[in-house]
Amino acid sequence: MSITDEILVTPEVLSCPYEFYRRVRDEAPVHQTPLGFWLVSRFDDVMSVVRDPERFSSNFNTSFASGSASPEMLAVLADGYPSANTLLTNDPPTHTQFRALVNKAFSPKRVAQLEGEIRGVATDLIDAFVADGKVELVSQFAVGLPLTIVADALGVDRADMAHFKQWSDHAVAPLSGLLDAMQMLECARSRVEMQRYMAAVIERRRAEPRDDLLSDLVHAVFDSGDRIGESLTVAELLNVIEQILVAGNETTTKLLAAGMLALIENPEQMLKVRANTELIGNLVEEALRIESPVQMLPRIAKTDVEVGGVNIPKGSMVMVMYGCANRDETKFANADVFDIERSNARGHLAFGQGPHFCVGAALARSEARIGFELLLDRLYDIALAPIEQPTDRALSMTLRGLTALHLVFTATPNNSTSES
Repeated sequence: MSITDEILVTPEVLSCPYEFYRRVRDEAPVHQTPLGFWLVSRFDDVMSVVRDPERFSSNFNTSFASGSASPEMLAVLADGYPSANTLLTNDPPTHTQFRALVNKAFSPKRVAQLEGEIRGVATDLIDAFVADGKVELVSQFAVGLPLTIVADALGVDRADMAHFKQWSDHAVAPLSGLLDAMQMLECARSRVEMQRYMAAVIERRRAEPRDDLLSDLVHAVFDSGDRIGESLTVAELLNVIEQILVAGNETTTKLLAAGMLALIENPEQMLKVRANTELIGNLVEEALRIESPVQMLPRIAKTDVEVGGVNIPKGSMVMVMYGCANRDETKFANADVFDIERSNARGHLAFGQGPHFCVGAALARSEARIGFELLLDRLYDIALAPIEQPTDRALSMTLRGLTALHLVFTATPNNSTSES
């Protein structure tokens, strides 16, 4: 069967898509799939699309778009706030205005201020399991670290963290492309629940600002375009918050788990990073490259356009395959090999590129770097737990990551609990 006839959205492909990706790059790097959308797979072609908002729009329909939503879902969503295009599904020049405003909340100063909190949260999480000699790393560490940081930054009470996690899960679930109508309806209810909760927090921050990211967002004003001096509406704030929740939580969770599994599966790399902890920064980049948390995202062709020598009609949905491009042998030698000393690892596309480069990239890098520093400092002889299924992952065409990673280890001497 030709690769152009094969369907990406199947459990068999999504469980490990990299052979499918290789064939796409080799046989039909730009092609229309049987489901109607187009795939763009090679590094240079992906780069040409994401850097060209003049011809490729990010204003694609969301998972809850009225055109595909059931009457029941529309009734649920009507009890919440309307959708707003701010970052992910917006184009210049309005995207540029929103991005400039949100950038203020993710300034290098703000990210640097969070480093102490990141280290403290990571230490507390490790303290809770280090004496056990075993851990399910996703639920006991990789979820809690970025989720706590983003929840604190957005003013969520830690007593409500379980709700926050559920909202996060339901926000990303539709991206899998595998949900049925009842599951989509559940996600819509969760979205409205999150909106009501966060709207109340927004009003509290408006009345009593704090030195945190949410207050930065609530009180920031546009300094360009036709809304100079205006602040974000509640609907716009909620849209930004939902994106921060997903980008600042789900993707970092997947990065931490993927990086640890890659070290375990490549023991020579584990030895290298233990011998030289300065490699941790590059470990983070290589984990992002080889197991990109965001595998692909759509663009809409605004005109008839040629990509990689292939004509794509106006109005077509084009999936830019970040995870596939990050294994392009023309860009990364021995691209399927996990190499923490790779000189160009930071050249990956895991955070996107162009106008939509991930606004939270610096925070994600900081969380992952600190997380690996502390894990590798306090856990030795790390291995997969001797159980029938030590790993598990969710299937999604958009996001890729482990949902479980069961490990056994030896705690470092005199380090079963942290110093305070």
